[in-house]
Amino acid sequence: MSPRKEQPKSDLRPERNELRSRLQTTPVSQEEEERREAKKKSVERRTAAIRRAWLVVLIAAVACLAWVAVAAASELQEPPHPTLDIEGPLETPQPAATPEPQESASEQVPTSTPVPTPTPMIPEMAELYAQNPDLAGWIRIDGTVIDYPVMYTPDDGQFYLYRNFEREDDPSKQGCVFIDENCTIDPRSTNLLLHGHNMRNGSMFHSLVEYADPAYYAEHPTIQYTTLYDQQEYEIVYAFRSRVYNTNDDVFKYYKFYNAYTPEEFEAFIAGCEELALYDTGIEPEFGDEFLTLNTCEYTAENGRMVVVARRIKTDAERSAEAEPTADAVAEAAEPAHTEVSASPTRIEEIRTGPGLLRQ
Repeated sequence: MSPRKEQPKSDLRPERNELRSRLQTTPVSQEEEERREAKKKSVERRTAAIRRAWLVVLIAAVACLAWVAVAAASELQEPPHPTLDIEGPLETPQPAATPEPQESASEQVPTSTPVPTPTPMIPEMAELYAQNPDLAGWIRIDGTVIDYPVMYTPDDGQFYLYRNFEREDDPSKQGCVFIDENCTIDPRSTNLLLHGHNMRNGSMFHSLVEYADPAYYAEHPTIQYTTLYDQQEYEIVYAFRSRVYNTNDDVFKYYKFYNAYTPEEFEAFIAGCEELALYDTGIEPEFGDEFLTLNTCEYTAENGRMVVVARRIKTDAERSAEAEPTADAVAEAAEPAHTEVSASPTRIEEIRTGPGLLRQ
């Protein structure tokens, strides 16, 4: 068998070159030309938009730098006029001013009244107030378990009836001691009415029922009440039993006394307390006194209440101020007494002209 002759390899390069030449010389269609032109314009528009955006950013940056430079220069510039030195006269000499006529008293501008500095909170109370701003004070009776914060929520008077200091529902139902919603603490009511539960375990206001015994009162005659700003001491004046009455009942209702605007209102409250008092403490309140009234449930009567009324003991400064005569009293004492004269015209003329000067 004769050997197979190899076919010579053809050279493809001339064919590729010829094909490339035909493609380059082939005319482009109108549609393709428009597509290329549109693409070119789109690229040009995007490029122009990018350039404009960079130009805006550059202008904004230059404006910011210029503003910062102006602000810095204005801070470094000295004021055009000398400033007032409250510790001494101005060092810059001033020309002598022409004296101006003084304004009359009616034309003078009244000076402003200085604003008083607010009283700071007691540090311990401030710490508790930061935890709960419903805090109004703290009540303590030495020798008893009464030693609790006092809350005040005038918009929801019984909010703390069964809630603890953390404003959470109290599973023990003892709640917190709280001020009656009808009272005010700034300005302070004549009477602050405090509510607290009579717990069977002896906590909260249970100790109040012991004040039915005068011997217990003799051992615990005072109450310490600390507001947010000062410490106060109260002396117990009355202890009595009462109850919550119907709205239409025409009886003395201690829990309706908040303010005594007149001596008559004050005396009505004192008379009602004296009539119910279990014993005489020997203390006689006066119009203008401030009170704490503590009350809790008392179970010998339906809707019964045990009530303890205490009067704030005035400070030494308050007593000294009351002892000093007022300006009106001093003026009244300095004026000569005027004697009412009921005499004849001749005697009146003698008093006016003096003895021996009566006209003939």
